[in-house]
Amino acid sequence: MTRNQILRRVGILCCHCLRNISYYRAGWQGGKLIFKDQFCVTANGNFLDICIMEWCKLFGDTRGKHYWKKVITDKEYFYNSLLNQLKISNTDFDSYIEEMRTYRDKFIAHLDSENTAHIPKLEIAKTSVMYLYDYLLTHEDRENCFPDAPKKASEFYRRVSSEGKQIYNK
Repeated sequence: MTRNQILRRVGILCCHCLRNISYYRAGWQGGKLIFKDQFCVTANGNFLDICIMEWCKLFGDTRGKHYWKKVITDKEYFYNSLLNQLKISNTDFDSYIEEMRTYRDKFIAHLDSENTAHIPKLEIAKTSVMYLYDYLLTHEDRENCFPDAPKKASEFYRRVSSEGKQIYNK
């Protein structure tokens, strides 16, 4: 696989993750699910599971082919800037990675013996993926491998969030 193909796939994963975060959040209002029928509960849970799996591919799976360190040229600059963007320490980010992996491993990939799922807060996931996506477009895309991609992660997120809210508010 060429570098451009890998960059493009990482960008696609970023968009999949952001789309699923926005659709998951759109299903909630005032801390409660908008629709409580089994179809909507399942769909909403699936949005959560997919966003966590996609995020883990980007930030939690050091051996995965889409892991951020395998596509970013200046790893130290990216990581320090990411932490600054997130306004957290390296230790806090490591803890968040572990929280996301635990949810993925114990409740998505396997249904272990845990009785209670601790659903990770998604703001760090959203911000980190937005930062990665924008960084790819501004620092890594030297050969225009994203010609038809959204130009900014925040614009993409707003668009898919609006779409999700429209569906839930019909």
